[in-house]
Amino acid sequence: MIRILKSRFVGVGQEGDFEWMIRQPQHARTLFVFNDNEEQFFEHFHGGAHVCMSGGGNAVIRPWQCSAEPRATGVPTGTYETGIHYCGYSWLDARVRGAIGDACAQIERLLASGRFDTLAFSRDDETKLGGRIFTTAQPVRDFIVEQLLATAARYGRSSN
Repeated sequence: MIRILKSRFVGVGQEGDFEWMIRQPQHARTLFVFNDNEEQFFEHFHGGAHVCMSGGGNAVIRPWQCSAEPRATGVPTGTYETGIHYCGYSWLDARVRGAIGDACAQIERLLASGRFDTLAFSRDDETKLGGRIFTTAQPVRDFIVEQLLATAARYGRSSN
């Protein structure tokens, strides 16, 4: 059964701080989902090597996706490409659905390994999905959370 951990950042060095949490023994079987930009997400998804650098916000744990046994994985929430989705997906179109679907496929592969009993993502009480670097439209945030929950449910799910 996969437990869902909706984590709210309140400060450094405590629960909610993914960089701190991922190093704690009580989270050894937790798969952390961080908010990623589309470019680095797809580069990693397609086998790129340089996408192991820390990012801003909860993407500080990006290096953990590059180990032999990954403990973190990204879900894209926007792009740095000039256009309609610059600095945050602006609506839920086919491109956005596809990117989120690819992220959930990666999450499912990791959960299928049997190494995890918890799936953690950033939670915001107002917007459901935490994240402040990109301004991601609410329907997209809702869809991401729905897809994360549905992915975990395929392995049995309990929520906190």
